[in-house]
Amino acid sequence: MQLPASVARISADQDWQHTTAYPPLGFTPFAEGALGNGDTFGLYWPIGREADEPIVVETWHDEWRIQPHFSSLAAFLQAHAAAEDEYVATPSLADDPASPRAAYLEAREWIAQRKPDAAIALLEAALAIVPEYTDALVLLHGQYVRAGRIGEAARVAIQAIISPPSFGGPPLKALQWLRMQPVPEGELDPIWRASGQLSLNFGGSKDNADYPVLLAAIATYLEQGKHVAASTLMQTYAELMSAETVSFQERHAFDATAFIGRQIAVSAKLPHGSRAPACQE
Repeated sequence: MQLPASVARISADQDWQHTTAYPPLGFTPFAEGALGNGDTFGLYWPIGREADEPIVVETWHDEWRIQPHFSSLAAFLQAHAAAEDEYVATPSLADDPASPRAAYLEAREWIAQRKPDAAIALLEAALAIVPEYTDALVLLHGQYVRAGRIGEAARVAIQAIISPPSFGGPPLKALQWLRMQPVPEGELDPIWRASGQLSLNFGGSKDNADYPVLLAAIATYLEQGKHVAASTLMQTYAELMSAETVSFQERHAFDATAFIGRQIAVSAKLPHGSRAPACQE
């Protein structure tokens, strides 16, 4: 993965290893900006963007969430210097015009003001940087549906369904909408074809029929050579399964360490290489 030019200016964890599903694969924490409450900022390479410099995200560990605040390390460092040891908040679009989270928040404001075209443009820009930004996908799906852009709405709904809960969701409305759309003749996407078998309701039950469907979809994406989609859904599966009880995981033969190893192996087939930790001295 491509390291940022200013990586020497941060105290990145050189020994960082992914042993749990959260934070997601592609994340490396650093010390700057941390307040000591368990949350941390870190570099993050969006899936399929490994050849680009990373964005900077913040973990909200109590919620198992990732917030994509800054479009670059340079933008973060500028905000960190201006904060003077105070909390480094989400930038405005004036401060970081490519900030995915700033774009998402501004899009919500445009929607409230009934200006959907402005909102759509911002959400599309955010997703061009972080394709797995689930919150932005869910919001964009709703705007596409209202605009009658059905084909685009279907593709965004599928992307929302396969994208990680650490980036938002759950995309229940997108799933419900997708179920009502006729599957086009020749459509090969496994999520659309199996949407009627999904509930996206997780936790609190002894079994859940969604998991075999998601595993089958991962296998299909791999067979189709769609390694970005497979890697995205694998991260989602890992996060969802890791939130289940140990006994539930055992019934589904889920071993987090082994699954992360498989994620890394699959990521080696991405166009720009593995998502294994990239930081170095």
